[in-house]
Amino acid sequence: MEEATASSSSALYHDEDDFCCPICQETFQTPVRTESCRHVFCRKCFMSAVKASGARCPLCRGAICRRERSAPTRASDIEVEMRTHSAGCMYCGKQVKLSCMRLHYKSCKSYQEEYGIGPKEPRGENTAAACATKPMETTYNCPLCPQQNLNRQALLDHCIFMHYFEDGEAVCPICCTLPWGNPGQVTANIVAHLNSRHQFSYEEFANVYLDEDTQYQAAIEKSCFA
Repeated sequence: MEEATASSSSALYHDEDDFCCPICQETFQTPVRTESCRHVFCRKCFMSAVKASGARCPLCRGAICRRERSAPTRASDIEVEMRTHSAGCMYCGKQVKLSCMRLHYKSCKSYQEEYGIGPKEPRGENTAAACATKPMETTYNCPLCPQQNLNRQALLDHCIFMHYFEDGEAVCPICCTLPWGNPGQVTANIVAHLNSRHQFSYEEFANVYLDEDTQYQAAIEKSCFA
């Protein structure tokens, strides 16, 4: 009897559909489980649903406790299953680990074409000029695993998908590239740091490589001719 139960439990999430969030209908991203009814959702989907509808399970409307509303329980067993099982991308058919499926979508041309989110190429006579004047985008290596050559947003997404529940100490690869960065500064929780300090690029708002007086003067001149 016990062997049958164990076998049933191990096969519970072997169906690809069982790894899909009932809210977004996509492969789980940071799966969490309700304590009373044991339903599983993406953490972001669950938090958004609870914020909108109150202290109820988004699927069965069962009650959830106050702690779950802010810190839902991690579904670590499903995360383990997702790291060991692969499935075909529904857009391009490529076999991808379930734990990396969301990350795969960011480079999947078929997915991008389906939702119209592919990169826009410059057209017309200015194509060469646009490519020539476009600055080289800085890339970073993940401080918690061997993943390399990620831009700022890809690094954030990767750390959320793959390392969200890890309280890893590391040097921030983005801070190190800034003029005021300290290559020896170790951050106690690198994932939390990335999410709180690098949701936007400083270079989108100012030239960080200019000294403070030059930036101040540039801001004054810009305000006068705006």
